[in-house]
Amino acid sequence: MQVLKSSVIYLGSSILNKAIPFLLLPILTKYLSPAEYGVLSIFQLMISFFTAFVGMNMSMNISKNFFKYNKQETSLMIGNILMILSLTTLIYFFITLGLSFYYQEIFSVPSNWVILIPLLSFMFMVNTINLTILRNQDKAYLFGVFEIINTAINMGVTILLLIMYHYGWYSRVGGIIIAYGIFFIISLFYMKKNGFIILRYDREESRKILKLSIPLIPHVLGGIIISLSDRFFIERMVNLEMVGIYSVGYMFGMVVLLFTSAFLKAWAPWFYKMLSDVDDKKKRNIVRYSYLYILATFVIAFGVSIFAKFIIPYVVDSSYAGAEVYVFWIAIGYAVHGVYKIFFPYLVHISKTSFLAVSTVIAAVLNLFFNYLLIKEFGAIGAAYSTVLSFVISASLVFWYQQKNFNMPWLLDLQLLVSVKNKNE
Repeated sequence: MQVLKSSVIYLGSSILNKAIPFLLLPILTKYLSPAEYGVLSIFQLMISFFTAFVGMNMSMNISKNFFKYNKQETSLMIGNILMILSLTTLIYFFITLGLSFYYQEIFSVPSNWVILIPLLSFMFMVNTINLTILRNQDKAYLFGVFEIINTAINMGVTILLLIMYHYGWYSRVGGIIIAYGIFFIISLFYMKKNGFIILRYDREESRKILKLSIPLIPHVLGGIIISLSDRFFIERMVNLEMVGIYSVGYMFGMVVLLFTSAFLKAWAPWFYKMLSDVDDKKKRNIVRYSYLYILATFVIAFGVSIFAKFIIPYVVDSSYAGAEVYVFWIAIGYAVHGVYKIFFPYLVHISKTSFLAVSTVIAAVLNLFFNYLLIKEFGAIGAAYSTVLSFVISASLVFWYQQKNFNMPWLLDLQLLVSVKNKNE
């Protein structure tokens, strides 16, 4: 099956891609104090936060329509996405510029660095659009090469600035800026050379893009709140040093996301292609593979938590002691999030993304409540509990709505028994 073959390639590139930060973790934790690592973590969270508004997950339009549109229609759609993306970048750049006149720091990050974040989000989204095209073209090898080289540049520059020039957490920012900038240029070149950009404003196409993407803003923002607000709460309710320690444990727990993302990168094009001409047999195949994926995800989560307990003391500085206690709950949380992501594409397919906004906002609001209550009661580990609870709520809501609006044979064995019984009677 092609989706499994591509998944292996995506998994391999993801492992190599993610292995570099883990291999560098001993260096980062040696040269950065927990407080500095905490500031760096918050800066990276801000990039994700702004990307929700700047990018509006517009690359989802490409995944949805790649097999429905012809080449010219796809190129026109991408051109309009880039124009909308440019406009949103300018809006949020001027917002951050205005804030910099009133605040010297925003969540411990100097405001003059916050100004750069909308531009970084813009470059990140252009790269994401190019990678989405590669996935839908089933160019898994080229996708892997782009990802690995991007990360190698990112981390290579970071090491140079950190060890040779002693720039502290700013070294990581320098690595991000240079890597994003290089692959922004490469992505534009690749898309233009292969005829995937037609820069002609089309009112109807822009309307369709925004109709799908605007409801995804609260959805993506809610997901970011669930995934990232814990660090902000810890910074305010505990201290900045604990943000750094928690972030190291969080990084290990997020290894589960490496596996789920690798599979879903291959799954999405195959899934949308199957649903473009779906029948009962194809539905059953989708369900079977979904169950295998869910089972594998939780097995991986348990494996990651056991492995991290033994490896963390050997790969991070002693000042980060205690990071391993957060791994299990973060890993389970991302296993649940992986389940959520297998239901997410159904709502995109039936153009019901507005419910994604509702469900994620509900889960995000509860997440803020859980964070405050559980951190106050249990300390930083309460943030990990909050992550699991919020992902469970989000996944449950989306599964319920998916089944309500697009029926799938999730009870395969039960349905088979009923059909056999009726046949015998």
